[in-house]
Amino acid sequence: MDNNYFSGPFAPMCELFVSQRRAAGVLYESRARVLRSFDNFCKDYQVENYTITECIMMDYAARRPNEADNTRLERLSTIRSFAQFLANQGYPSYVMPELPKRSSAHIPYIFTKDEIMKIFGHLGNMRPSNVSTAHIMFPLLFRALYGCGLRISEATTLLKSDVDSEKGVLRINHGKNDRERIVPMSDTLTEQYREFISFAHSNTPDDMPLFYTKNNTRYANGTIMARFRSLLWDVGIPYRGKCEGPRLHDLRHTFICHNIQQWAEAGIPIQSKLPVLSKYVGHSSVIATQWYLRLTAEVFPHIRDICERELGGMYTAIPGLKMDGDDDE
Repeated sequence: MDNNYFSGPFAPMCELFVSQRRAAGVLYESRARVLRSFDNFCKDYQVENYTITECIMMDYAARRPNEADNTRLERLSTIRSFAQFLANQGYPSYVMPELPKRSSAHIPYIFTKDEIMKIFGHLGNMRPSNVSTAHIMFPLLFRALYGCGLRISEATTLLKSDVDSEKGVLRINHGKNDRERIVPMSDTLTEQYREFISFAHSNTPDDMPLFYTKNNTRYANGTIMARFRSLLWDVGIPYRGKCEGPRLHDLRHTFICHNIQQWAEAGIPIQSKLPVLSKYVGHSSVIATQWYLRLTAEVFPHIRDICERELGGMYTAIPGLKMDGDDDE
């Protein structure tokens, strides 16, 4: 980051904040730009002792002309975190209440088992290249999204050291909201990762990106999303637009719904499994996971009677098909 990137009254603290976030492994590009915008905004105010006053915060929080809700939420979330950082450093800044997240207009696309088989069958037939190991990396990356329910940002930021192919676990060090968790893998996936590590990481350092480009850098999320669109085209699954998908993140949604479907059909008490599933996928609470009960019943109607019979009022109290804001990409 350029030494003159921040030039406002909070510049030294902005640099410290961003450096700490990046040292923790968090990609902080777009949010660093938001922070610079805030620092420049504060040049018109009398700032004392690196303190964000309520007046400054509320003026900055005002909605801008033609500003999308998600854009406003992101910039205010960034500055809210920065204000909390300042307060922890001994500069008593105003931390505004967290704004409620809007429901997404997107209704997740839940892949059928046949579609999942088509996707991974096609990935398994990728031809080797002389300049990269993409034919091995892409199948395993997509299997992490569906087989472990990872978010794309969690998969692309995995390092070689985050994989324990002996114990069969992935370590997610910086999940959503910087939550950490251990993700066990199936025996089959563990063996595939063991072979992958032996082939693609025999001479790489521990801090090497697990999935790396020919330049030894991690794949950008946008690159994986573009590859996924191409993959859908190749296997004959139509992309129906931004709000209807399928999106890359729908592999995670599908993982959760397929697990609930499997438990319901096997007669396994769903309610006893939800806390485990919630921890596994890194949700903030079981309530966030309960949302998938109704989604699963919408996709697999024969599951509805099972959910209503087992869960009763808890199931009927779940809102309709609305994203809870916890599970975005």
